[in-house]
Amino acid sequence: MTVSPDTVRSIGGITTLEREKYITIHATPGEPDITEEQRIYIEEELEAHYGRDGGVQSGQLQVTPADPANPRMPDVAFLKEAGASAIAERAAMPERYRPESMREVVLCTHPEWMMGIESNDYAEFGPKSAEAAAEFCANFLKYFYTDEDRPKYYEVFNEPFVKSKKIGTNVEEMSHQHVVTARRIKELTPDVLVGGYSAAWAEVEARNFEHWNNWQKAFMDIAGDDMDFFATHLYDGVNVKGTHAERTGSNIVAIMDLIDAYSYIKWGVAKPQMISEYGRIIKPQTDKEWPNRLKREVPVLGSFNGMLMMYLDHPDRMLKTVPYILGVGSWTYGIEGGMRSTEEAPSDFLLFRRSGDNYVTTGLELFYRFWKGIDGERRLTTVSDPDIRSHYFADGLRHTLVLHNMDTEERAVALDGFDGLDIAKVTLRRLTAENEAPLLSEQTLFGLPDEISIGVGQAAALLIDLRSPYEAERVQTETRVYASEYLKAIEAGQPIEFVFEGLPAGEGDAVLRLAIGRVPGLSLQPKVEVNGQTLEVPVDWSGGDQAGRPTFFGLIEVPVPGDLLDDAATTFTLTFPDAGGKVASAVLRVDRVTTK
Repeated sequence: MTVSPDTVRSIGGITTLEREKYITIHATPGEPDITEEQRIYIEEELEAHYGRDGGVQSGQLQVTPADPANPRMPDVAFLKEAGASAIAERAAMPERYRPESMREVVLCTHPEWMMGIESNDYAEFGPKSAEAAAEFCANFLKYFYTDEDRPKYYEVFNEPFVKSKKIGTNVEEMSHQHVVTARRIKELTPDVLVGGYSAAWAEVEARNFEHWNNWQKAFMDIAGDDMDFFATHLYDGVNVKGTHAERTGSNIVAIMDLIDAYSYIKWGVAKPQMISEYGRIIKPQTDKEWPNRLKREVPVLGSFNGMLMMYLDHPDRMLKTVPYILGVGSWTYGIEGGMRSTEEAPSDFLLFRRSGDNYVTTGLELFYRFWKGIDGERRLTTVSDPDIRSHYFADGLRHTLVLHNMDTEERAVALDGFDGLDIAKVTLRRLTAENEAPLLSEQTLFGLPDEISIGVGQAAALLIDLRSPYEAERVQTETRVYASEYLKAIEAGQPIEFVFEGLPAGEGDAVLRLAIGRVPGLSLQPKVEVNGQTLEVPVDWSGGDQAGRPTFFGLIEVPVPGDLLDDAATTFTLTFPDAGGKVASAVLRVDRVTTK
C-alpha cells in the first residue's frame, strides 16, 4: 500500500474523522442503570459518543393517560407537565446531561408498543391509530427537551417489518405510520430528522430482489417523501431471520449503494443513511460462561472494526453509525432468547457485565481503546488488495494509519510513501487474539516498519509522532455520480448500459461500483466497456466469497482511467457470459485532484 500524507482525502466534502458520528455506543447519558462512574468511564476513558435510545420514550408512553376529552388520544397536558419535570431533573445534573451529548442520540421505540392498531392497549389511549401514536411522539419530543438538548435524530420504529405479522399489521400500515409521525414531528419540532425503517433483515437480494421490492423499496415508495434518512441494521450472522451472512466487506456497501441508487432515481438526490445497529450475532448460545465467552468476543470485535472501516468511506452519506454495544444492559438479565444475560453467561453485547454486587468491563471495551486518540484530517491511501481496508488521519503532530484485514488468511502489507515525514516516534497498536481471547497491544518501534502483518479479522494502527507538522499540498475530492437506472436483469451476451451525466470537471481517475446479485457459480466478471475501451474487472472484492448463501450480493469496484470519461455523459456497457440475477446498481466514484 502507498500513503500520501501530502494529499487530503475529501469524500463528498468531508475531510475529517468525525468521531461523534462513528465512535459511538448504543447507550445514552440518561440510562438509569449507568452509574456516574460508568458514565465518566465511557466519555473520558473510552472517548465514546452516545448513539441510540430505545427505552425512554417507551417507558413514558406506558404511563401517559388518555386525553379526558378524547380517550383515543394522549393527554398532551400531562406530557407538558411530565416533560417540564424531566427537563428540571436534567438541569440539576449538568455534567451528566450535557446538551452536546443529548443532541447526538438517536431516539426510537418499538412497534410492539407504538404501532397504532385497535388491539394496542400498551397505554391507556393505545395508541390505536397512527395519528394517536404520532401525537404522542411529536409532543414527547417537543416537551421533554429544550431546543438546546433535543435529540437530532428520530427513528419511528425499531426493526418493525419482521414483527408485523406477530403484531397484526403489515408493511403498508407500518410505512404509513412513518408518514403520519414524521409530518406531526415536523410541525412541532421541525429541526428533528426523521427516518426509517430500521431494517433488521436486509437480505435485499432474496428471491431475485423480491425482498427489496416488498420491503425496502415499498417503504421508500410509501414513506420516502417524508423521510430525512434511511436507517438499516447490518450484522454478520443472522439478525432475527434470513440466511447466515458475512456482510463485512462487499455486501455492506452493495446494500448501501442500492438504497442510494433508488433514492437518487426517485428524488434526484441520494438521501442520507444511518446504520443504527451493526455488529455480529452468534446464534449458538454455547461458550457464553465467563471466561469462555472471550472466544465469542474475538469475531464480534472483528465485525465491529471491519464494518466501521467500510462506513468510514461514506462520511458524506452517513449521519451516524452505532455498533450494538450496550452499556450495563440491566434489561437483558432475566429475559429469554439470544439477548439473555445471567451473571455466569452475559449477553454478547454488554460493555459492563455483572460480577457479584459490581460490574466489570467486557472485552468489547477494546473496540474503543483501539480507536482512542485517533482523530484528524483524512489523508489519501491506496491499496492493491480490496481485503485490506485503510484510513489515514493527520492530527497536528500525530499521524495515524489504520488497517484492517478482511481476508480469510493473514496478510503482510508492504508500506510506502512516508519519506517526507520528520518522524520522532512510531507506535504500533494492534487488536488481535491470543489463546482465543481478544488482545489489545502497543509496541514502540525503532522507526517505520517495511511491512505490517495482520491476522484474519484483525486490525492495526501505526501511530506516528512528528517533530514538525506536515501540511498537505493537494486535495483529492471523491464524488459519487448515480446512473438513471438500476436493478437490471442479466441475460447472456446481452449488453447492459448505465449512463452517468454531469461528472465533475477536472483531473483524476474514477471507480465504477457495481452491486451484483447472482446465484453461486455464475460469473461476477462481466466485460465492461466505456468509449470503445475494455476495462479490467477485478477477480477480488472486499470480504469473503459469501459461500453458503443462496445468492451472492456484493460490490465489485472497477478502476476507470480518467481519460476515458466524458464530463457531460459517460456510458458504460456490461456484458455477462451467462444469464440470471441482476446488476442492482451502478455508481461512478469520480476522483478529482486539485492543488490546496
